[in-house]
Amino acid sequence: MTEGTSRRPIAMAPPRSAEVAVTDALRTAIRQGVLAPGQRLAQAELANQLGVSRIPLRDALRRLEMEGVVRIDGRRGAWVTRLGPDDISEIYEMRLILETRCIQYAVDHLTAGDVERIVELSEGMDRHDMSLLDGYIARRSFYAQLYERARRPRMRRTILQLRDNVDRYHILSDREHSREAHEELRDRISARDGAGAAAIMRAHLEESRDDLLSSMDQSGSGDPYDGESARREKVSDGSP
Repeated sequence: MTEGTSRRPIAMAPPRSAEVAVTDALRTAIRQGVLAPGQRLAQAELANQLGVSRIPLRDALRRLEMEGVVRIDGRRGAWVTRLGPDDISEIYEMRLILETRCIQYAVDHLTAGDVERIVELSEGMDRHDMSLLDGYIARRSFYAQLYERARRPRMRRTILQLRDNVDRYHILSDREHSREAHEELRDRISARDGAGAAAIMRAHLEESRDDLLSSMDQSGSGDPYDGESARREKVSDGSP
């Protein structure tokens, strides 16, 4: 045995399980609006499309039920959860508390190198030539990396879950006002002004909340996806 070699056996990491892969695929589809709120999830069709058996699919759906994005109703099957106005209000109430604090921690901890990287990500997510879906992915990457600098992993994890749950509704909306808020936020990030960034984030979240609640009210059904989901390519119940 050469010097420096561990005397303890080195274990290989287990291969990525089918359950984890299916969970990630379905979670992403829900986040991106491919599977719309209220959409029935036909397990046989999903298993066939994903190339897995029903067992890892059922386990994945149970995981997603714990995250609040899937509802399982005994023998009736599973659906992507819908969020009503009260749900939206509660989610934003939590985000206003957590994100304003997290962004202040993050910006106050930024190094010069961090600032350059974070500002670059922010500019990238505001490109006008991106689709709504690409914009969503870019925004998530920006906030995930920014909040990582807060050094609050539990807070960050909770925030990202809340964002994922509600951003699937925002993906259909016009986010022009978001670009204006992002520009202001870039200025505060460049100045490493955590308190200023928190104030901008608060105003941005309040405006986003009010826009979403307004769109729900205008839809009549309380769900801005109604009408749109019928035009989407369905993965689940085979409806025309």
